Amino acid sequence: MEHLDINHILRIYLDADADGAFQPFGCEERLRLAFPKDYSRVMKLASPYLDEHQSPDWSRGDLVEESNRFAETLRQKFPELDDICIRALANRWAFDYK
Repeated sequence: MEHLDINHILRIYLDADADGAFQPFGCEERLRLAFPKDYSRVMKLASPYLDEHQSPDWSRGDLVEESNRFAETLRQKFPELDDICIRALANRWAFDYK
């Protein structure tokens, strides 16, 4: 069974660029096109990262500060993720609050 790199998977799903920007639409379609035979397996691998969430604490700061706090939480919980994926996941989280 081929080794699948979670950073590669998340970059495709999020369409993440080098700055961590992401495309919120067409995520599953991108992954299905990239992994037509392994789509279910790949989604199962990505799910824990995509399901991660935190409740914002608006008393601590604004959306940017809360996004940075979420990025730090991700960095600690998932040390296998690179900075691009961390930033893209944090931006995705912030997008949901806009």
